[in-house]
Amino acid sequence: MSSLRWRSRRVSLGALLLLAGLGLAAIAFVELSTVRVKRPYYEDKVLASELAFKAAEVIRNAESGENIIVDPVADPNGTGLIGDQFTIITTDRGSLTAKLTTTNPNWAAVVVDMLRSAGVESGDKVAVAYTGSMPGLNIATLAAIEIIGAKPVIISSVGASMWGANNPEFAWLDMEKLLYNRGVFHYRSAAASIGGRGDRGGNVSPEGRQIIRDIIERNDVLLIEEQTLDDAIEKRMEIYEKSIEADDRYAAYINVGGGLGSIGSAQNLVLVTPGVNRKIPIGNYPLKGAMIRFGEKGVPIINLTKITELARDYGLPIAPEPLPDIPHGDVYFENRYRLSIAIPVLLIYTALVFVAIRVDIYSVLFKK
Repeated sequence: MSSLRWRSRRVSLGALLLLAGLGLAAIAFVELSTVRVKRPYYEDKVLASELAFKAAEVIRNAESGENIIVDPVADPNGTGLIGDQFTIITTDRGSLTAKLTTTNPNWAAVVVDMLRSAGVESGDKVAVAYTGSMPGLNIATLAAIEIIGAKPVIISSVGASMWGANNPEFAWLDMEKLLYNRGVFHYRSAAASIGGRGDRGGNVSPEGRQIIRDIIERNDVLLIEEQTLDDAIEKRMEIYEKSIEADDRYAAYINVGGGLGSIGSAQNLVLVTPGVNRKIPIGNYPLKGAMIRFGEKGVPIINLTKITELARDYGLPIAPEPLPDIPHGDVYFENRYRLSIAIPVLLIYTALVFVAIRVDIYSVLFKK
């Protein structure tokens, strides 16, 4: 039995194949003629990334001066932003791949893009929640805020997961104070908690918790240490609210990492997705951290979690080696079609299709 094959009754198979070939050629030609153009806020993105790079250099030089050893295996780029796997102030497991990914200074451009997308302008107040787990991303976030000209109110949790800022002699607050004293940044944490389970170091030894308290004290930062996580969250909200005028409001809330004082519960990150959340979804949140409470007030949320996923979204490399130059990534550039080429190609192809159909119709109607 012969197989069935569909073929147009009016247009020959040869004409169809020819049109298909020409169509593919036209598409390829238009695609190859695209031009790479700068995305909005390109200059701010470059400046922010350069500032983040400068901050990382200051930290690296300080560590070198203090004879702090950088592990060339865990930190192949020698950034000084990667800690040890285990220390006395390590709070939880962590991904080395994610930590290495955040050492790229081009993350500052991503945060600029997110802040602008959330509607943040110069002079606006932004609430920020850091942990010690990703110092590179903390730096990138503050660099973006500084370049835009926004005014942050920062609360940090000091404990860090594996490979974060978990050196008891040079923890996140030490890095932050160094950058402030050197004039790299003009803002630092208004308060800090121990972090970890319950936001009070439930998964850190008593000695480790005391070391974190000492870190907070030596950096002259207000300690948040409440009996329950809910009380710790309330304290955070109180600090945020008292840090602005009564008639003022926050333009955005930035969460960096998975600090429980900020997110409330790890389950909440299922509903509040990575990136910009102009509105958070209505849901049954197990415990409402500061991030959820701000979101329920209508404040846009910038959620910097699930790092490898965000990196792919913005065209940044995963655990790059070496670190990429500035600028690098889709956050800076986009490919645009040249209308001066695309429109004529479309018109010519449309005309060819019309001619092919007319010729076939003519041959059918007037065949001898």
